[in-house]
Amino acid sequence: MSESVIQIDEQAEIQKIIRQLNTLPNQLKAPGVLASAINATANEMKRKIGQRTRKRYAISDKKILTDRKQGGMYLERATGTSTEATLISMGGMVEVMAYMTRRNTETTAAMLKVLNESSFVGLGEKRGPKAFVATFESGHTAIVQRVPGEFYTRGRAKREEKYGPKADMTKIRKLMAPAVPMLYGKTYEEATQDYYSILQKHIQREVERVLDGFGRAA
Repeated sequence: MSESVIQIDEQAEIQKIIRQLNTLPNQLKAPGVLASAINATANEMKRKIGQRTRKRYAISDKKILTDRKQGGMYLERATGTSTEATLISMGGMVEVMAYMTRRNTETTAAMLKVLNESSFVGLGEKRGPKAFVATFESGHTAIVQRVPGEFYTRGRAKREEKYGPKADMTKIRKLMAPAVPMLYGKTYEEATQDYYSILQKHIQREVERVLDGFGRAA
């Protein structure tokens, strides 16, 4: 997800909050009120981005949207001293089986669908060997493709014993698909179009909490 910054006039927002609070002790809470509202807004944006991403992309492994190691988005919260909230998504490409796939048959390659609105596409039908589903000794299953000109040398006897003397010793590689941060980047702009009105909604809620005696530090 490329870096995108949403800016607000922090001091102007704090002054508007102060004008709504009726006592000096409450007015001193204004930075915390703004920070809490920013955090609530960021969380709402996070939910909206996730919802739009799931709607747009044909994701079969939902864990890639929650696992930080794979790019699941998380929030670094704003505080009363630093009213900056950051949504973070970091991760590399994921295996194609994280998206909707179809197994290979005797005549067709394994197929992949990334966008919900698109059709399945054969993997390796136009370029290179056809992709197929393979299960490794570890038990992990993936869609792979043979690498022409590269061959296994270690474990050759074991492969021949398992698959026969004519076993294909050509190396295989796991096929990869778009990284989660890239998906978020495509839906970020649409999801954050009305961020300012959402921020104002949460500011008002936090102001009311303070006036009702339930104010809390961010």
